[in-house]
Amino acid sequence: APAVGDICPPPPASAPPGCTPPGPGGAPPPGGPINCPPPPQPCGALPGGAGAPMMGSGFQSKYPKSRSVDLFSDASPQIQNPGSAPPNPSQIDYVGVGWDSSLRLQSIPYIKAEKNIGSGVREEALCSNPTDAACHPSKGWTTLYVSGGIGNCAASSNSACVESITLIKPDKSEVVAKALQKFPKEQIEFPGTIDSKGVGFAPGVASWVWQIDGDGGSTSNEYLAGGVVISTARPMAGAWGAPELIQFYFELTPVLRETSPLIKQPVPTTQKSPTNGATEITFANSESGCLANDTGVCLHRRAFPADSRYKVVLQIPRTITGWLNGRLNSPSVSSTPLAGGFDRITIEAGPSENIFAGKWLKRSTLPALKFPSEQSGRPYEQLFAGKGGMMVEDPGRDGTLDAYNVWAPYLGDYAFAINQTWTVSNALVANPAERRCPSKGVVGVVATNASAYSATAPVYNSDTGTLDYKVAAPHFQPYIDGKSEKENLGTYGLSMASSQVKCLYGMDKLPSSASISITSSDGKENVSTVQLKSAGDWIYLEAKNFTFSAPTLKIKLNQSSAPATTNQSSSSSSNQSAAPAKSAPVKMSITCVKGKITKKVTGTSPKCPAGFKKR
Repeated sequence: APAVGDICPPPPASAPPGCTPPGPGGAPPPGGPINCPPPPQPCGALPGGAGAPMMGSGFQSKYPKSRSVDLFSDASPQIQNPGSAPPNPSQIDYVGVGWDSSLRLQSIPYIKAEKNIGSGVREEALCSNPTDAACHPSKGWTTLYVSGGIGNCAASSNSACVESITLIKPDKSEVVAKALQKFPKEQIEFPGTIDSKGVGFAPGVASWVWQIDGDGGSTSNEYLAGGVVISTARPMAGAWGAPELIQFYFELTPVLRETSPLIKQPVPTTQKSPTNGATEITFANSESGCLANDTGVCLHRRAFPADSRYKVVLQIPRTITGWLNGRLNSPSVSSTPLAGGFDRITIEAGPSENIFAGKWLKRSTLPALKFPSEQSGRPYEQLFAGKGGMMVEDPGRDGTLDAYNVWAPYLGDYAFAINQTWTVSNALVANPAERRCPSKGVVGVVATNASAYSATAPVYNSDTGTLDYKVAAPHFQPYIDGKSEKENLGTYGLSMASSQVKCLYGMDKLPSSASISITSSDGKENVSTVQLKSAGDWIYLEAKNFTFSAPTLKIKLNQSSAPATTNQSSSSSSNQSAAPAKSAPVKMSITCVKGKITKKVTGTSPKCPAGFKKR
């Protein structure tokens, strides 16, 4: 029998083209797709559990793994039962498909240049800065990939950064966070090229650990705040052309520390591919059991304090425009232009559920799946190429919602996992309405806890005069101890600049209310009316307690001579964030049966009477 630390068969011969392992390094960024064979795992211990050895350093954590994607990888039947694994990797029969938005990779800034050397093989090189002569297009490089960071504005003002973090307790008292240190502490940073219009590569700054005294969460009161601003460039006129923004992603996470002399600082490095000899970028010293690690320190995710809200003030490059997505509960937002090509975004919100939908399936039992578009089906080609493995998608990628609906019949009614997160990212696909109502800076934030959602911001439907948005998730929470009858209840928050409202609707004055229509996948519609709140140049509304699996939400602003309700505040600033609108409870209807008796039950969270079953 293999000993602890031995590698269980069958280790994949090589990662398929485009694979990004569930760990730091490589494109795409946090939240991007993962398409890899199951990773080698240590034998003799249940992977992912407390005490499981971490690959590389020998560090053994006393905590479970912090990243949902690592837990999902460890749930592979062939990893949990290594003796059943076939000797030939091409015979791996299980595939894992999932949708998750929580932090997957530790945010480590780096720059790489790429070129195709034939047969789909890419050569990569690490670069010291965006103007590194060794990475110039004249050297044959065809793509420059810059993964900048989100740091602390007090330490690096000419970058994407955090100005302040404030905890708002249930009693409405506020505690301002203190910035403690960079993480990793000795992270090598690189300068950016952002000009006065906000165009350019973001600097490579490190994430920071912040402290909020008395947050009430546990004995620890530290938070990891950071993320990425990723751009690419192609050669133009003998130099690198204008950068194209690929992704902006920020996450605030309560953390606790675990220490060990075995843990080292993760660093980007290069290695020769064992299969094709090409140079590729990887990360040394990463601990897969940690949310993030540094020399001697492993950070683990901990729970957010109950009923907490956070006001986070971010400085972001002005090239981040249009709409943002978020895992945010009842968000309120304001935006202010700053000098030097940056905008200040203030977001007040509670943490939101992140419903991880996913399941390991036996490929031999799956029919030939038909995807409605190339975008929706392309990420799964490797899964059906005889290699097995897993694919975990970003909930808002172009094609993700269509792909989810194809896989849904095979996933069952239960989520894989649920955790709380506080994240915000750019919409990955431009909104068609932006052509009619072009934006300068951020004009809206849409937040939901759904496993998959529309890749664009809410789309304006000129026929109905509504803003339409589609979401999807499993009906029930995770299946634990053989049962789960607790429903996943949906949340939806919409914050929008008044200029966007007036442009889309052709209004001179802001409305006072909105109608929210929620149409379930079986065609049933429920409508409720909510009051709008406004502060400065933004309005807010929210809907809660609707059920999944794949509802469509439609928002219609009601024309009225009365303006939207204005929040009162002791501050005279027109950019003061508003408290979110309080929505009327959304009533839903279900049908319950008992023998030949049928009953219709209506309510904000309807349940079948004793003896009846939901149809």
